[in-house]
Amino acid sequence: MSEEPPSDPLARLGERIDRARAERVPVAKSGGGPGLQQGLSAAWRIGIELVTAVAVSVGLGWALDRWIGTRPWAMVTLFFLGIAAGMLNVYRALTGTGGAVGWRRAADRAARPAPPDDEDC
Repeated sequence: MSEEPPSDPLARLGERIDRARAERVPVAKSGGGPGLQQGLSAAWRIGIELVTAVAVSVGLGWALDRWIGTRPWAMVTLFFLGIAAGMLNVYRALTGTGGAVGWRRAADRAARPAPPDDEDC
């Protein structure tokens, strides 16, 4: 014998939800793990560093032009210097050369041999 559907609308809704959940096809998760977050973080850092270097240099050039009265030469000159500084910041961020003195990546430390001990001399 087959079961009759309940006359209660909430009970019918519950059964329909249960059937839909049973028939649901699982969706594969995207690869949005920590690697994606690190990539987005690096992209935001690079973009902000580039824009900030240009904006600060143009602002300084504008202020210098108003103070000295050399419109627009200081602003134009500092605009190009700001682009160069921003590109240098991007290069340093991508290559990892902007770290503190004596800082090296773990891969670089592992690839180089340890310094000799003074006792061997």
